[in-house]
Amino acid sequence: MADLKRVVEQLKNNSCTWFEGRACHPEAAEIDRMIGLARQVLLPNYFSSANVEKLCAQMQELRTIMAGQIHRAMFQKCIEKDATVETRAIAEAQADAVIERFPEVQQILHEDVVETYNGDPAATGYDEIILTYPGIFALTVYRIAHVMVELNIPLLPRMMGEHAHRVTGIELHPGATIGRGVMIDHGTGIVVGETAVVGDHVKIYQGVTLGALYFPRDESGSMVRKTKRHPTVEDYVVLYANATVLGGDTVIGHHSVIGSNAWITESLPPYSKALYQTETVVHTRGV
Repeated sequence: MADLKRVVEQLKNNSCTWFEGRACHPEAAEIDRMIGLARQVLLPNYFSSANVEKLCAQMQELRTIMAGQIHRAMFQKCIEKDATVETRAIAEAQADAVIERFPEVQQILHEDVVETYNGDPAATGYDEIILTYPGIFALTVYRIAHVMVELNIPLLPRMMGEHAHRVTGIELHPGATIGRGVMIDHGTGIVVGETAVVGDHVKIYQGVTLGALYFPRDESGSMVRKTKRHPTVEDYVVLYANATVLGGDTVIGHHSVIGSNAWITESLPPYSKALYQTETVVHTRGV
């Protein structure tokens, strides 16, 4: 039988030891609970009851879990400052700030559902979209996580985004800026990078990538992280299946259509159409 204590000691003494990493971090199971409660509050009658007292109780439970997970996300700084009580108070205030934004989040989600219904002939109604479309689940999690990014909450929003990624196959980085009335159809394989900007009334189909073209480095060769690496997609753009748009300087002008499998690394003017034939060909349409 293996000497388990000896193996553990070797693991602990390795030069790459993870034992010196974070003492505390958000918990996957609690993030799952938090997302479930958020959906119940934001979409009552679909995942819960619209009874005000019940919703208030769910909101209180959500606040408690969220504050705890924010505190755990901040805990490393708490250790450095030796200020556990102070960090707990900050976490509770930030949880309140996130929840105060829920009416806004709910309104934007409503616009996402309406846009999806108007854009997808297969949709039989709002019920089907809310209950079955992975794009709405991914957007729900993204919109809450993005609020957290705006409040400078560390780690937790990224973990929430990866939870939605695992569930839906859709990766929406919480740092990205995604506008109102967005339709994600089918969704599997979509990647929207951290510094991407997506306008209002944009339609995104499966396999679309809004990614980086290259990774800039400083004089020492270290990667420069705080730069715009991902493209901007203006209002009313359609991105069909497996289209790839790359580069922080790349702007897709409003009312453009990017066809399936197109590969775009340069900006396009408004009302453009990019099609993949044997190679990507760009046609500019009149207004």
